[in-house]
Amino acid sequence: MEGQTTAGATLTIRCIYMLLALYERPRTVADLLDYLTDKQLPAVSRRSIQRNLEDLEGYFGLYRKERSALNSPDVWDLAQEEFERLLELEDPVALALVIAQQQLQELGPVAVFAPVTNLFERARDQLAARSSTASLWLKRVRVSAASHRLIGPDIDPAQAQRLLEVALKQVAVRLHYHPHQGDPEQVVRATALAVFYRGAVAYLIIRDHSDDRVRQLPFSRISEVREIITEPARVKNFDLDDYAASGALAFRYGEPFLLEAIVFNSVRREIEDAPLGEKQELLTIPDQPNCRLLRVEVPYTLNLIQWLMARAAYLKVVAPTDFRDKFQEELRRALQNFESDKLEVPKQRNFGG
Repeated sequence: MEGQTTAGATLTIRCIYMLLALYERPRTVADLLDYLTDKQLPAVSRRSIQRNLEDLEGYFGLYRKERSALNSPDVWDLAQEEFERLLELEDPVALALVIAQQQLQELGPVAVFAPVTNLFERARDQLAARSSTASLWLKRVRVSAASHRLIGPDIDPAQAQRLLEVALKQVAVRLHYHPHQGDPEQVVRATALAVFYRGAVAYLIIRDHSDDRVRQLPFSRISEVREIITEPARVKNFDLDDYAASGALAFRYGEPFLLEAIVFNSVRREIEDAPLGEKQELLTIPDQPNCRLLRVEVPYTLNLIQWLMARAAYLKVVAPTDFRDKFQEELRRALQNFESDKLEVPKQRNFGG
C-alpha cells in the first residue's frame, strides 16, 4: 500500500496468515510460529507473535481461551461467525460452490474435495439465511446426473491414499487382489502407473509383471498394497493421455460412426433439444407421423449402447448394418435370458469381442 513501509507490509501479511491459521483451529503461539515457518514468511520472535495477538485481541472475533492450568500456554481462537463476516461470499459465488459440490459428489473422488468442505458448507449456510435470487434458486432448482451412476464403494481412507501414492510415484508393488468379494486374494506383482475414476469408483492402472499387460483394478478389490524394491518399475512408454485416447477408460469399441434409427416421439422429445451426438438430424417419415428418422454421429462406446438398450422399445436401429446386427443380437440374448429359467451367459462378447 502507498506510504507503507516494508516492515509494516510484513506485519500485515503475518497478521493475515495468523488469522487464517486460527480460523482452521485454535493454536498456541508456538503453533503459529511453526505455521508461519511452513508458509516461508520472515522469521519473527515468539514475543512479537504474542504482541501481535494482544494487539488484535477483540477484533475479527479473536480471543484467548480459558487456561486449563495455571502454567499452560495461551490458546488463541476465533469466534467463527464473527470472523466469517469478513469472508462473506457474494451470493452468486456461494450458489456456484453449492452446485459444484452437488456435481462433484456425483463424479468423485469425494476425498479429494475434503480440504474445501468447510467452504462448501459456509456457502450453503450463507444461502440458507438469505432470501436472494441465488438462495431461491437453491431452494427451487435441482441438478442431477444425466444417467444412473454407481455409488462409491466403502474404502478405508488410508488404503485409498496408499494406492494413490504408489500410482503418483509409479513404483513396483505387490498387491492382494480379489476378483470378487469373498474370493481368496491373488498376489499380483506390478508397476503402479496411474489412477482412473469412473464416477465415484476408483481404479488403479497397473502393468502386470507376469505378462506385461496394462490392467485396471478397482480400489475396492485390493486388500493390501506394498511397494517392492526387488523388482524395477516397468513404466516403459506408458502415457495416461494416450491410454485414455485409445478408449481404454471409456469402454470404447471402435471409431465414431453415423447412426441411423427410427425413433418414437418420446425419444424424439428427449434428444430434440439435447442431441445424442454431433450433426444430428430428425427427418419426417411418410405414414409415420409419430416417428422420426434419426441421423447422428455418435461415439462407439458402452454408454451409447446402454442408452439405446434402455429405449429399445421406442426405437429401431437401421444403420450401419454391422452395428444394427450386433444391437439385434444383444436384444435377442436379453430376451432369451428373460424367457429361460437359467441365466445363459454368452461364451463370446457381442460388442467389443
